[in-house]
Amino acid sequence: MPSKSFLTDQQIKILRLRAMGLRQSEIAELLGTSRANVSILERRALEKIEKARNTLLLWEQINSKVSVEVRRGDDIFEIPERLFRKADEIGVKVPYSTAEIIAFLVEHAPVEDRLAKRDFTLFLDSSDRLRVSECILEDFDEIRKD
Repeated sequence: MPSKSFLTDQQIKILRLRAMGLRQSEIAELLGTSRANVSILERRALEKIEKARNTLLLWEQINSKVSVEVRRGDDIFEIPERLFRKADEIGVKVPYSTAEIIAFLVEHAPVEDRLAKRDFTLFLDSSDRLRVSECILEDFDEIRKD
């Protein structure tokens, strides 16, 4: 039966043992392999997990109700108004106040001293949750033009 995960059985076993608090050397001894091999398998598993998370976030962004692009250096105090304006243009209700959006950005976005540290997208997903994605969909707009 094909696996329903991007992870190998060995990677899952290593992640479970790490979650139980075992060190890589202890896992290597249990599995009869080297610590270096355990380290490589763990790192590759974590990379796969990160790619899967980014893929899901990208999918949510594609299916979002409304989104705004935030550029490096933008003042986050201006972002809520941009989100409300764009939502109004397409008839979407944003169920958050300006203060709630700013608080969300401070906690979840790459922000420092009111300014965006790098480009990101703020979007309202299909379940009305605010989300932040650092994968800018404009990168893929060239595909639609072809």
